[in-house]
Amino acid sequence: MLDRQIIRVVVVDDHRMFLDSLVRLLEDEADIEVVAVAGSSADAVASVAATGPDVVIVDYQLPDESGAKTTTSLRAAHPHLPVVMLTGQADTSAARAASEVGCAAFITKDRAAQDLVDAIRSAYESAGADVVAGPLATPGAPALGASAGLVAGWEGARATRLSRREREVLGLLADGAGTDTISELLYISRNTVRAHVQRVITKLGAHSKLEAVAVARRRGLL
Repeated sequence: MLDRQIIRVVVVDDHRMFLDSLVRLLEDEADIEVVAVAGSSADAVASVAATGPDVVIVDYQLPDESGAKTTTSLRAAHPHLPVVMLTGQADTSAARAASEVGCAAFITKDRAAQDLVDAIRSAYESAGADVVAGPLATPGAPALGASAGLVAGWEGARATRLSRREREVLGLLADGAGTDTISELLYISRNTVRAHVQRVITKLGAHSKLEAVAVARRRGLL
């Protein structure tokens, strides 16, 4: 089994707690790598120039420039670079601005974490298009809420949601496969297998591999 293409991402947000939470969430995805973070428009432009990412996530409100102006600067230098806009604003003006500057997707921060992950993948696959079709990029779509409790909500999603690779490891554990077998079947190192297993156990609130499998079966994950 071959891993899918790794999507290299730069994340731009000046709210440090949210930024750290978002980076941890994205790092749980086997096909996404955060190559840089930035807290301002100027830092974003420099980070993108230095790392050459596949997708950039930009907060709508930055201390030196708006996310829309930041996107304009980024796309002027990198015309085919997909930008996903994040916001805590509960109105359509940010969505309209994101669409006007060619963002690949627009998501309010209280959307499910998987929505952002899906938007990143869609933006990457649609690189070169101006706007990704669908509700994530629709300027008239209703904004879904303000920023209260954002970090807690994202951390909760991270704690209970298994990544694609973790689900694969869990399935093999349920079949009775050991570390060496999983390593061979998934073409990953034994240390990586152990790390995935530990994350599965932690996310499911279990204390062992056997208990994790039992919990997963009760929850309908297997």
